[in-house]
Amino acid sequence: MTVIEDKSAPGTLQLIDENGEMHVKHSDTGAKDIVLVPVPSDDPEDPLNWSFKRKMLQTSCVVMYTVMMVFPSSAVYSVTTPISKATSLTINDLVSGTGAMFLFYGWGCIVWQAFALQYGKRPAYLISMIGSIVVTGVTPLCVTNGPYLATKILQGFFGAPVESLCEISMTDIWFSHERPLFLAVYGLSLAFSGKLAPVFAAFINTGMGWKWTLWWCAIGMGVSFVYCFFLMEETNYDRHLPTSTVSAGASSEEVSETAGDEKVVEAGEKTIPATDAPVEAGQIAYPRKTYWQKLSVTGDRKRPNRLLEVMWSPFKFFTMPVVVWAGFMYGSNGLVWPGILNATASPTYTKVYKFNSNAVGFAYFGAFVGMVLGALWVAAVGPRLVMRLARRNHGVAEPEHILWLFLASLVCVPFAMLLWGLGAADHIHWFGMVFAQCILAISSTLCLSTSIQYATSAYRDMGGELITTIILIRNTLSFAINYGITPWINAEGQRNTFITVAVIALVCNATMFPAIIWGKKLRMKSADRYWKWVASARAKGLSH
Repeated sequence: MTVIEDKSAPGTLQLIDENGEMHVKHSDTGAKDIVLVPVPSDDPEDPLNWSFKRKMLQTSCVVMYTVMMVFPSSAVYSVTTPISKATSLTINDLVSGTGAMFLFYGWGCIVWQAFALQYGKRPAYLISMIGSIVVTGVTPLCVTNGPYLATKILQGFFGAPVESLCEISMTDIWFSHERPLFLAVYGLSLAFSGKLAPVFAAFINTGMGWKWTLWWCAIGMGVSFVYCFFLMEETNYDRHLPTSTVSAGASSEEVSETAGDEKVVEAGEKTIPATDAPVEAGQIAYPRKTYWQKLSVTGDRKRPNRLLEVMWSPFKFFTMPVVVWAGFMYGSNGLVWPGILNATASPTYTKVYKFNSNAVGFAYFGAFVGMVLGALWVAAVGPRLVMRLARRNHGVAEPEHILWLFLASLVCVPFAMLLWGLGAADHIHWFGMVFAQCILAISSTLCLSTSIQYATSAYRDMGGELITTIILIRNTLSFAINYGITPWINAEGQRNTFITVAVIALVCNATMFPAIIWGKKLRMKSADRYWKWVASARAKGLSH
């Protein structure tokens, strides 16, 4: 695989070819001096070489899967009070079940990510949806704490690919300069479903009862399964191509050839290429997939069985400060602060403001607006920010450049926490509470693509493993806060709890500045260890 980066600092790469002197592939859309990273092979079946239409169709499958898988995880937020009245489940039981679900959303990634890298992402998605349909259909029948907790654990396990696999599917098909936009699309779909699910659940509860809030989710996942079965392709691809290493800031180029599985057509040799174009002597003939081959559920190719080894790999990244910090920022902004607010949302609206379930559902539109604003912040500002800072840095892009997007979280989270906590205690107008949800949703949306982009830009060759590490950190934090928030509020009161949370959130988000200043030094210290891992993974056929 061609790498155009400073080996002493993983992730530092020459993104802009200022003088047109680099003998590598460049973007054929937009600015022509953008270097394509990762460097694609010449194989038209390489996901990086797919047509824009084919890439967008694959992206739509990932978005469809994300939306339908996330809906059941968030649907109960606006109907916790009706569920507790209709069953023997308490509010604390429901909150604890959500915590267990998110814990297994994270730890289930260990199994699913390894399965996807070993056997293929397409079968992982399809099996995940089948399991989730069954579990979601059964959950409304579990009205006591034990069975309900068991279904939430299973829901978390079967839904785990939505937490880590989708990001990797995006990076499989889009180049580095395109990823901020399409990771934002994934983040938007994740947040979209998470914020709108409570709205739909509230109306379904009013018209059909709380059980149908989950049964409709199961129906939606069935539709998603059919859509993905016929349209989703496998994006695992072992890329073999002439490699050149161009260190950022260096003028020399070192070229070496790597053997691949492609067949070279020698003069006088007879072969039937899978393309319509004639094959010249010495030209590589790449087979093309038929539509029915694209529907295969057995993965892209057989690999030596190293499932257990891949399952262990994410734990190595707990020794990488950059990855741990990215997981912390994703977990705190994406689940911890929203989890604290969501745990108190339904009781606050129903008890303080006397909202019925429909009104509670409408209140979540505030979060939906914030989600759109957060997605626009990332999609519009992110790519421009990366390109502008790279040009100012003589064409060299640093992973830390994207972290300036966290300025929005630094401001939004403390403000939203104070407004929600103090507002509920002082019985301000209900619009203030909706506005707090809106502001918080800006941060919870932008943190996904920003954290993932930072970590995968720093250590792109092992993105599959480190994504799992990030999700483990994120969801373990969510599990902890879901189990701790009710006793915390009972001990300190909602007002004091949210003041404390606002201060903690301010300090946590301010860590973006040390990360921007010293992030590169941390990457440099980890360089030798990281490149050894990469070399070992490639030698064992575990390339991504």
